This record gives sequence, C-alpha cells and structure tokens, in this order.
Amino acid sequence: MNISRRKFLKGAAMAAMFPLIYKGNLFAAGNSAPNSRCNLGVIGIGKQCDGHLNSLTDLPYVRVTAICDVDDKRLKYWSDRIVEKYTRKEFAFDKPKCCKDFREILADPSIDAVYITTPDHWHAIMSILAARAGKAIYCEKPMTFTMEEARRVTKAVKDAGVVFQVGSQQRSMEGFRHACQLVQNGYLGEIKECWCRLNYSLASTRNWKYEDVPAGVDWDMWCGPAPYNPYSRELLPMLSDNPNPYNEHGFPAWRDHLDYGNSNQADFGAHHYDIAMWGLGLDGKGPKRVVVLDNANLPGTPGKRQYYYETEAGTKIFKGNPSKDVCPVDYAVVFVGTEGVVAADRGGMNAFWANKKYFYDMKIGDGDIVRQRAPGNEHRDCFFNAVFNGAPVTAPVEGGMTSAEVSIMGNIAYRLGRSLEWDWRKGEFVNDDEANKLRVRPNRGEWALI
Repeated sequence: MNISRRKFLKGAAMAAMFPLIYKGNLFAAGNSAPNSRCNLGVIGIGKQCDGHLNSLTDLPYVRVTAICDVDDKRLKYWSDRIVEKYTRKEFAFDKPKCCKDFREILADPSIDAVYITTPDHWHAIMSILAARAGKAIYCEKPMTFTMEEARRVTKAVKDAGVVFQVGSQQRSMEGFRHACQLVQNGYLGEIKECWCRLNYSLASTRNWKYEDVPAGVDWDMWCGPAPYNPYSRELLPMLSDNPNPYNEHGFPAWRDHLDYGNSNQADFGAHHYDIAMWGLGLDGKGPKRVVVLDNANLPGTPGKRQYYYETEAGTKIFKGNPSKDVCPVDYAVVFVGTEGVVAADRGGMNAFWANKKYFYDMKIGDGDIVRQRAPGNEHRDCFFNAVFNGAPVTAPVEGGMTSAEVSIMGNIAYRLGRSLEWDWRKGEFVNDDEANKLRVRPNRGEWALI
C-alpha cells in the first residue's frame, strides 16, 4: 500500500492537469442538481465522518469514489454501506476504492475533491499534499495542529489556487451570519468586547492503559507525523458488528492528548473564536496580544488563571459569557458594541438575540459588506458551489489560519503563565523565543520531508 514519494509526485502532477472548476450552474433554479458530478475521496472515516458520509452519499451530484482509513473494519463497513445506499437510490456508481495510505487518493486523477476528517495532527500534511495534487479540499476544523502549520497550509492553498473550505460550519448558520454582518458594517458602533463560550482545559499526556493493536489497524499510520504512542481505544475506538456501530461510542479522546489535539480551546475555539474573528473582519489577521491573568475574577473560572485576547482596535475577546445585565442569554458568541449588543448560537435566527428590536430585521444597506449565505444554508453545499461554479467559500483558508492560531496561542500563553505579544503579519510572538518554539513541532519520520 506504500507509494514512493516519486510515484506520488508524478501522480499528483498528472492530477493537477485536470480542470477542477466545472462550467455548470450548481443550485440554480431552485437548488437543482448541477450538470456535472464531483468524484470525492474521503480521508479518515471515524466518528465525525459518519455524519458527513451519511449526507454526502445522498447528493446526486457527488460520488464518494474512494475512502481511506487506517482500520480495515471501518473501510469495509463504509464500502458496503456506500454500495448499498447508491444501489437503493439508483445512482450510477463504481464500488469505492479503499486504501490505508491517503496518497493513493491524492495521486488518482479521477478524484476531484477530498474531505479530510482525520484527527488534527494529520490536517496540515494532508491539506498541503492535496493542494499540490490539485484537489479541492474540505478540511475539518481546527485547520491545523500547530500555529506554523496554519501558515504553511495557507501558502500551499494559495500557491495551488484550489478550492479550500474549513469545516467551521457555524459560518453557514443564519444567526451567526446576521450578527457578523451587523458587527462588521458598524451597526453596533465600536466593538468593545466579544465573548466566546469555551471551557478552560488543556491537553496533556494521558495515563491510559496500553493495549495490543487490533488486527487490521495500521497504528503507525494513525500516529503519522506525531509522536508514536502505544495503541489505546481511548484514541481509536474499535467498531462492533452491530448495524450502527458509530452510535455505540462518543468522540474519541485524542483531542485531550497533547500529541494529537489542543483540547476544547481548539475544538470549539475553531467555532466560536472563528465567528469572533469573522465578525471583526480579522480573517488572515489576528489579535495583537493574549493577556494572562492569575487569580482573575472574570466569568468562567474566577480565582484561577484566565486569559483574553486584545485586537489592534482595542476589542477584548473573552472566554465565557458576559454578565446577565449585558446579555441575558448564554449564547456561543456575544458582541458588545457602543451602540448595541448581539448574540448568536446554533439554531438559526431562533438562536439570535439583540438588545434592540430593530437589529432582528435590519436589512444590510447598499455598499455594506455582505456575508455570503450558503445554498440551502448548508456548509457542505457552499463547498460544492465553489467546486462547480468557482463561488467563494464561507470558511476560507485565511479564516482557518486565524482561528487555529488564536486557539493555539491561548494554550501557549496559559502554559507559560504570561501575556504574549503577537505579530500576525510575521506570524510570530514578539521577543519571546520560548513561546515561538511552541508554535512549531517537527514531524516524525518520512513526514519530516513535507
């Protein structure tokens, strides 16, 4: 199953010769099907991907033609399920290719686009190689595991000129979109504060029981560019033989292991901080500093170490929710301006709150910044609209870069226990060698070459 670097690059170069943007009209005339089909490869078919594949295989203009995972049992389960589903829907299809090395998918010129739904430590390498191979890319959030990787992925995507969307799907939810339009067009006046509902938690080394690697699992490939740790079902649960095995376990705990994830800060930071940066117009930019306070009395965890971000415009971005007299609802993101307060959560406009009635129905004026509405308000459809028509995506690589950097720098500041100045133009901390070393992690083995 191994592909030499030379063979991969040859295949990727061939793939890049094929046009990716189709001359159709996706979602025209009442969301009709396009006149072309996108062949899709899906990389990483764990818990998160279960939901993706269930919806992707319903789309008449998409065929999942290849799936990749380190586990034979997952590959067989989804191969059988895709065949059964396409047969039942009477879709024309070929049995999906199954592989354990994602480079087989990237080297296949028949595949137009990829979904990357692996643990975070794989996102950067797969995105960079997919961009070089000329594939359109949907990458789950957070976009990268390290801050440096965020810059590398952004450069690779721009150099290749491929479609790229981050799986920060809150951007395609109407309540968040409406709030961000109000903010960026100045209807709330000067934004003094933004509140993002996140927990205080850090990934750490874990004292899980080491177990034998299950049959059919390529555990070295699962660890990939990250440090190798012995197998544990906490990192990769095994599927049972029951009809719906993904429903039998929750999300695996690799996010809480410092070698593979950045805990809740990156998990939901890539949602809530992402909305904050989007609303403040900071995609591709970032805050000026992260301020650490010991024994602080901010909402969240009073009396313990806390931190907040500050932008060049002076806006402070806090974790948690503001006091009830500022915003009576515990929503995911709250913007506090000199002329008003708005808040949004998942649930469309039913999860939008404002302290002034006219904010609910306010129409964006001529010349205002308009945040794109995804076709059918579906994040997934926004991606395919870009693939078929060249339309802009809602969650571009620049936004993924900024939300990843913001999330990870908070962890770094918290660990070091001190405030940090951030130069977003250079992508580095100011006069702090110790903090800058934590922006980077060398890749293991052959992956160090990428």
